[in-house]
Amino acid sequence: MKPRNLTACTDCEGFYRRDFLKAGVLGLFGLGMADLFRLQAIAAPTDKKEGTAQSVILIWMGGGPSHLDLWDMKPDAPEEIRGLFKPIQTNVPGIEICEHMPKLAKQMDKICLIRSMTSPEAAHERGTHYMMTGFQPLPGFAVPSYGAVASKLKGSRGALPPYIAIPSAVAYGGAGFLGAALDPFSPGGNPAKKNFKVRDFQPPRGISMQRVDRRRSLRQTVDAAFKKYETASDQAQATDEFYTAAYDLISSSEARAAFDLKQEPNKIRDAYRRDGFGQSCLLARRLVEAGVRFVTVNIGGWDNHNNIFSALRGRLGSFDQTVAALINDLADQGLLESTLVIAMGEFGRTPTVNRDAGRDHHSRVFSLMLAGGGVQGGQVVGASDPRGMEPAQTPVRPEDLSATIYHCLGIDYNQSIESPEGVRIVLSRGGRPIRDALS
Repeated sequence: MKPRNLTACTDCEGFYRRDFLKAGVLGLFGLGMADLFRLQAIAAPTDKKEGTAQSVILIWMGGGPSHLDLWDMKPDAPEEIRGLFKPIQTNVPGIEICEHMPKLAKQMDKICLIRSMTSPEAAHERGTHYMMTGFQPLPGFAVPSYGAVASKLKGSRGALPPYIAIPSAVAYGGAGFLGAALDPFSPGGNPAKKNFKVRDFQPPRGISMQRVDRRRSLRQTVDAAFKKYETASDQAQATDEFYTAAYDLISSSEARAAFDLKQEPNKIRDAYRRDGFGQSCLLARRLVEAGVRFVTVNIGGWDNHNNIFSALRGRLGSFDQTVAALINDLADQGLLESTLVIAMGEFGRTPTVNRDAGRDHHSRVFSLMLAGGGVQGGQVVGASDPRGMEPAQTPVRPEDLSATIYHCLGIDYNQSIESPEGVRIVLSRGGRPIRDALS
């Protein structure tokens, strides 16, 4: 995605006083220009309607997880379709999932499985775009992701940015034409490491918060001197708000505390697993608890074209323990009803195991997991055919998923947003909430 072109207000020499402030004061804050633009996401939201969900945690399973080996097993199909894994009963009678997810099986009363997702996009990039935005790719037109739209329309509930990606952003998980201001903030690094620190949360080396405070006072003095010339400037007023947001972010003890996993009891940290994925999900829980609207946790490695069963044996243990711990912890903290949890990838895998003992891309039917945030647990929505090849009932499109996410957040999925070029798009074009999944 190309950076957004910004037009600056200038004096006769082409230099605006706020350019000086951006270059000087933000440097002392430890924030660069890109961070300034991202902090604009904390600007006032435009949609105050409340939904059941106050926040979303999206676990992105990049590569395309196999529906047949996780959520939608076919034990009665031929071996080349059913694979090597066996189904196990969950705590909801009649619902079975993979034997390598016993902890999630015990949380099934809180989980809703969608077994009839369908998409025409079986390539990684196009499939990711479709699932992260609800739109098939449009040439030359960057559609904003769910997190960016939530940031724009709902804003933050605290000092932290409203949209955070751990450890880094998912492809097509950015703001698109809404501009870099609404891209997710990424803390970087591995939360499982002892020396994990969030970038940009401390002033540069050698600069104390007292010095930052003095610089802020200087900026306010300069502002006051120019205020009478700028009373009609929306841009000037907005820039002042963004500087305030930047200062609030690095000066907020609550913001820093949200990223401090050492405040969690060892028992909780162990329950999530002490690996990167486990501690990322624990961090996600702390962030929504602190008021963040949308958090993505990026866990790749699901593109299993060969040796799929050995790969999944090694991966599902971590996935099972961590996601089950997240759902259980949110419930214990009283946060599950207000937090929509989604675990999904861009598509599923082919029903027939290939000659390399793997499964290839398959988007005609696949599965995803929902929990909390207004979703009714303990059920399955839709079904695939006996081979896991096509939807057999209640097909669900990415547009329907997008409508469901926005509905849970209290966002009108039929409303439109406008690009800088004046192109208006409806948030969920033709989509409808998955009514069978909702409480």
